[in-house]
Formats: sequence, structure tokens, C-alpha cells
Amino acid sequence: MFYFKQFSVRNSEGAMKVGTDAVMLGAWMPVPDDCKTILDIGCGCGVISFMLASITNAHVTGIDIDEKSIEEANKNAEEFTWKNRIQFIWDSVQNFSQKTTQKFEVIVTNPPFFENSLKSPEKSRNRARHNDSLPFEELITAVDVLLSENGRFGIILPPEQAEKLEELALRKSLYATKKTSLFPTPKKKLNRILTMYERNYAVCEKDNTIIRDGGYTKEYYMLVKNFLKITNE
Repeated sequence: MFYFKQFSVRNSEGAMKVGTDAVMLGAWMPVPDDCKTILDIGCGCGVISFMLASITNAHVTGIDIDEKSIEEANKNAEEFTWKNRIQFIWDSVQNFSQKTTQKFEVIVTNPPFFENSLKSPEKSRNRARHNDSLPFEELITAVDVLLSENGRFGIILPPEQAEKLEELALRKSLYATKKTSLFPTPKKKLNRILTMYERNYAVCEKDNTIIRDGGYTKEYYMLVKNFLKITNE
């Protein structure tokens, strides 16, 4: 079990476990107050979906290509306070984007990003970690189809992959409007970038967050305080 302030999730069956990346994206993603529809691509056990559903009145849809992850997400939803506003679908985003007519005001994803690297014997874990089944080109194409005209797309990636995705997004006229660079500690190099894309160009707002400096930093605490029970140290 992984415990949040307003809910908890089981995370034993799915291919990818709850980690800092998912929590950071769910806590960081700017969601408009009047948002009605959210899509979580590669939802796993549903952690980001539950985070966003707990702070909005939106209807949240989570999709994942891993059947066990969707089964676990649905089990988690049974205990979720706002279960009437959340659904999980077993499907690839490529297929989903071709068969639905729905548009989403917010789309988020903590995607697989390993490329041409050593793989696990477990096929489901490979799908969760390696982008063979969801190349960035296909991800951006699907997002372009599914995102509403004034929608927002949020993603977390390592720096090299974030740069590649931004180049692909520009080809679809999706512009980075907010970026947060994440550093594990003051002495460690940048290892993740949170990026929000929109269809309308604007000067990109940029900042940095250091997660730990002895204890958790104030900026990390302020980011996750509505979700996690941590001390401000």
C-alpha cells in the first residue's frame, strides 16, 4: 500500500511501482479550476489519476496497455471517495486516440522512456519502462488528437528525452509553457524535467526544485504537502 492524505493505493500487481516521478507530476501539474476532463496515459495503479481527481471536480480517465495494472487500478478505485468521477481503460493510447471522439482539457503522462537499453525478462515491466510500445512520436501524435483546443499536456522525463520530446511537440504546434527542473540534492545533477505544453505560444515559465538537502527541502514540501504526510525539513 502507498498512503496519501486522502486515499491509498495498492501497488503490487502492476508492472511499474509508485515512485517519485509519478508523485511529482501529480502534485505539480497545473489544473484549471473549471477543468472537466483529465486523461492519464500509462496510468499504472492509478496514482496520478487519484491525485488529480482528489483536487478537482473533473472526470478522470486512466488508460494503460498493461492488463494487470488496470485490474489493480480498478480495485483501488473501489475504495476511492470520488470513484464516480474516475474510470480506467485497458488500451493503448494509439488505439484509444483513434476510436474516441472525446477531447481532454488536461492530459498527463509519466511515460516509459528507456531506449535501446538492457531489458528485463518480464515483458510487462519492459512495456512500463521502455518506450518500444509507446515511441515519443506516437505519444505526441495521440496527444495532439486528444487534447482540447485550450488544453494542457504535462509530462515528466529525463533531460535528454525531454529535449527530444519538445522537438517533436513543436512539429505539432505544442509549445512548452512551464518547466520545472528537478535535482535530487544540491550536489547531484539534473535528472528529471516536468514540462507543460499548450497549443497557444507563450514565454516558457522556468524554475528549479531540489528534492532533498539533508531532509526534504521547503520547495518540495510545498509542492507535495496537499498529498503526502512529510515533515518540512
